[in-house]
Amino acid sequence: TIWRGSFKPLYYNEYKSYLSRALFNMTTCYFDIKIGDDDLERVIFKLYDDICPRTCENFRALCTGEKKNDELNLHYQNMIFHRVIIGFMIQGGDVTRMDGTGGYSIYGKQFDDESFERKHDRPFLLSMANRGPNTNSSQFFITTAPAPHLDGKHVVFGEVIRGQSAVREIEHVKCVKDKPKTDCWVAGCGTLDKIPDPVGDEIYADFPQDCTEDISKAVKVLEAASMMKEVGNTLFKEKEVSRAKHKYLKAIRYLTHDNYDPDEQCKSLITTCKLNLAQCYNSIAQYKEALKCCNDVLESEKDSVKAFFRRGKAYEGLMEYTSAVDDYKRALSLNPNDKSLETTLARAETLNKRQIQKDRQAYRKMFTSS
Repeated sequence: TIWRGSFKPLYYNEYKSYLSRALFNMTTCYFDIKIGDDDLERVIFKLYDDICPRTCENFRALCTGEKKNDELNLHYQNMIFHRVIIGFMIQGGDVTRMDGTGGYSIYGKQFDDESFERKHDRPFLLSMANRGPNTNSSQFFITTAPAPHLDGKHVVFGEVIRGQSAVREIEHVKCVKDKPKTDCWVAGCGTLDKIPDPVGDEIYADFPQDCTEDISKAVKVLEAASMMKEVGNTLFKEKEVSRAKHKYLKAIRYLTHDNYDPDEQCKSLITTCKLNLAQCYNSIAQYKEALKCCNDVLESEKDSVKAFFRRGKAYEGLMEYTSAVDDYKRALSLNPNDKSLETTLARAETLNKRQIQKDRQAYRKMFTSS
């Protein structure tokens, strides 16, 4: 279509931007999300430009930050997810107040509902939050379950096509009155020219309940979880510890899901993944989580050298040196020819003696009259 003279259709600029993308592929946006300082998997969205071009353009521009100015931070970067309800949705996008009471669109404070064609019929749909009819701004939510009561009231304009695990992890953070106790925030965001091809274990959804592959038999679960573990091992060697941690957690979720009968190989792989996970937690100073993993292993394998050693490392990180010494001694008794274990034990014993001396000095000061 050629527009002559000064005539241009309403919302011409947004329409032109949409049309240039629609001739090729739907818009693809991404969020790099953190919980506190912990990196999650990248979340990739596919937007429904063909149904909601204005709504999608709003989200796209807020991802790139191209419309922000000195007065308005029209950018999702550093935005938090301020409202989380398990079994329902996670909500964010308040770029002005960060608490759900604000928000602003690239068209002004609010803009109209565009289409109710898509329904809230499954998890991982991207939909506009609002305060009633025609009050869309920058706020959005991602469903974590079907929500048919929202149909005809909120505009569904996209879906999560990669990184569902990040959505699930945010869904399960500890909250007070639906607000996460630890900030779940967007460290980076933007658009992608194309959807990256699945690599390795990415052919499997991050949570087994979302998986479309056959995982109803032990052999299939073992195949999937082994792939996840190997990817985790590679990431750990590359010092991508946080990402490796998520791969081991993913493998454990698959190995412990309810809809299959695990065989001995599956049970053995659970132990391996928990021990690897403990090593990850120790590497990023999450020592209490490492203790939990090792305790789980020792419930079923009472003579696991690795479990005693890694639990000892966790106790050492927590400066509970007496417990660390006990675990290192137990590990050495099970593997008496390990020279590195002897060295580790000797260091822990030295640290324990110093701690005992410090404690005694502190007690003396408490009971010495001034």
